[in-house]
Amino acid sequence: MSHLVSEPPGADLVGQRVSIRLHDSEGGFRDIVGILQSETCLMKRDGTLVNFSPEKIAVWRKVVPPKQMAGKGAPLSLRIKEMELAAAFTWPAKFQERLGEWTFRATGKYTMRANSVLVLGDPGVPLDEALERVDGFYKTHGLSPTMHVPLPTYQDLDDALANRGWLLRTQALVLVTDIDRSTLTEIQGRIWTIGDTFDNDWLTLQNDFGVAEIMRSTPARYASLKIAGAIVAVGRTANYGEWTILTRLFVRPDYRGGGIGSELVRRLLVAAAEN
Repeated sequence: MSHLVSEPPGADLVGQRVSIRLHDSEGGFRDIVGILQSETCLMKRDGTLVNFSPEKIAVWRKVVPPKQMAGKGAPLSLRIKEMELAAAFTWPAKFQERLGEWTFRATGKYTMRANSVLVLGDPGVPLDEALERVDGFYKTHGLSPTMHVPLPTYQDLDDALANRGWLLRTQALVLVTDIDRSTLTEIQGRIWTIGDTFDNDWLTLQNDFGVAEIMRSTPARYASLKIAGAIVAVGRTANYGEWTILTRLFVRPDYRGGGIGSELVRRLLVAAAEN
């Protein structure tokens, strides 16, 4: 369904894929398609941000994608890029700077993802020059230069960094699966708290005070479980397009092995499906 210019896409569609036809300066039209970032900006599939004026919208529609399987139906490199964009959108850095298809990110000392350069293509300049820019950016923010290199897509860059003396600080594995919404029925049993925000008790369990600002900066749902008056499990879910990103999953060590972790994931998926 298309919408008239009098009804531009609103804030409720942020994170959804839309197609917008704009009036151009020569009396014609141009089309832009991507994930809506705000009421005046969207992100194209390649990660490029496009700003637009709502007054110039001729018509727009929400794009309903065909059914896809997680990690399949497209070249692996494209799927990896989609997942990285989803993760970046739902865990946004406070300071961001673009260099070609690299995004410099800085937030504070508590999160490596939001304090690293997200590599999603070519920086547009020779590698040594790009790395000098990286070094300058992180010195400005009082942080150690850190590169976020998705593998196997950018194995050549990873090898080049190793040859220049860069060290591996950590590895992160991303697990993907298809979600059958028809199976996400309400769970009977333990009583969980599900909401749009969190409190100090939620943060205390995993000492998440350092990333509270990041979590508040994008819409998300939060789950927590109390037993004997104390929180023993927490988790966060946020949606980006057709992706649901689960983060900050944690069960207190003395309560592990009893199925609480599995129930936490299911509760979060139910909450994500309701958004």
